Amino acid sequence: MKKQISDDKEKPSTHLPEKKKRFSALQIILTIYGLLYLLLIITDLSTLDNFEQIVVNLAFVLFLIGYYMVWKNEGIAGIIFIFWWIIMWFLALFIAETDRGAGVVVGLPVFILGILFIISWYRKKGAKKGGLDVDFV
Repeated sequence: MKKQISDDKEKPSTHLPEKKKRFSALQIILTIYGLLYLLLIITDLSTLDNFEQIVVNLAFVLFLIGYYMVWKNEGIAGIIFIFWWIIMWFLALFIAETDRGAGVVVGLPVFILGILFIISWYRKKGAKKGGLDVDFV
């Protein structure tokens, strides 16, 4: 009987590993907030007769642009979200007739997320340049 000689070495796989996109906690929190914001916009869509509602809808469009930019450039997205929160302040102080502080209070998490996105972008940028290690406390 002939004994078969088998090669103990396994052949390396020829397919490339899939590149999986890992979602950060910031992106998940922003997605939840965005869905709630979308629900608010949909329920108020029937009243586009005043300037306040038009500004709210334009702010929502700006929010959507920032949401898109989160996956492209976190630094720009953070700046957009901070600018969005400034619009909420402007809306509350000068335009809104009722619920003057609601937009500012409800928008506070987006402002904080905007700051965190800028910090995340800065840390990633520093890591790419060669190990700039900065701790934000």
